[in-house]
Amino acid sequence: MKLYFAPLQGYTTATYRRLHHAIWGGIESYYTPFVRIEKNEFRRKDLNDIAPENNTDTPVVPQMLPGNADELRQTAELFLINGYTQADINMGCPFPPIALHRRGSGILPYIDIVSEILTATAEFPELKFSVKMRLGWQSSTDWTHLIDILNSTPLQHITMHPRIGKAQYKGCVDLEQFTAFYEQCQHATIYNGDLNTIQDINNIHKQFPRLAGVMLGRGLLARPYLTTLLDGDTANIFAIINETKIFHDKLYNELAATSQGDSQLLNRAQALWEYFLPQTPRKERKAIVKATSPAQYLKSVDRLFTAWESESSNSNVIF
Repeated sequence: MKLYFAPLQGYTTATYRRLHHAIWGGIESYYTPFVRIEKNEFRRKDLNDIAPENNTDTPVVPQMLPGNADELRQTAELFLINGYTQADINMGCPFPPIALHRRGSGILPYIDIVSEILTATAEFPELKFSVKMRLGWQSSTDWTHLIDILNSTPLQHITMHPRIGKAQYKGCVDLEQFTAFYEQCQHATIYNGDLNTIQDINNIHKQFPRLAGVMLGRGLLARPYLTTLLDGDTANIFAIINETKIFHDKLYNELAATSQGDSQLLNRAQALWEYFLPQTPRKERKAIVKATSPAQYLKSVDRLFTAWESESSNSNVIF
């Protein structure tokens, strides 16, 4: 079962990807947050994120967010200039500021636009394209109107998150519609959505044995060490806690080196904890997000890891 790391804006930066790969690895490809064109220009932060010098020794696939065929062409040329041989087309982003402009999952009801974008991929034989998508924007059957176009386009694979875009991350995934897509899709299929534990991954693999892999997003942000547990060995709890602390500290140090002042550093560091280690002691997590200075933040982080280790020594913690 191949594992892929889904992108999430503001979290899976080049620094995050590099550190995760160095400490845990186990990921076939790390997908970048989408490269976006605004006012006919690429955003500087996106250019920095995909720059080859910032992605050394990490298996990275850049993702694009085209709203039309011309935007696909511009972004594909950018990826080629930067030395990439693969490109992922985002047709899944659920956030309204993106989707309401007919991008991400908001493009799925517009069959002609999707067709034009996918047809334009043939102009770039040097790139292997893939698609990351949802079932639809408002309807869970939007994909049924696109399946023939998708099947006729040479694609490396399709990653399906079986929700509609308007649901964002609420409610349950729609496995009935995913099953129908899985049965009709003629490309390698990757499953994405609500994979938070090893058991979740194993259950999906058992239910859909022809999957080419699974893509982990919020579940891997919460437990970045999950990739080390798939071999079935008994988890070394204390080794995992130590590795996770090393990961946090290295990430914090790099944030500190690139932040302009304590306030920005604190905001960036605390944002990590929206997803990070939700199973750790609640009191210590609260102190981290309530910290008012970097020094207080770091003391709170140390207390959390100490408490997590102590709690783990007195129970059979399931990772």
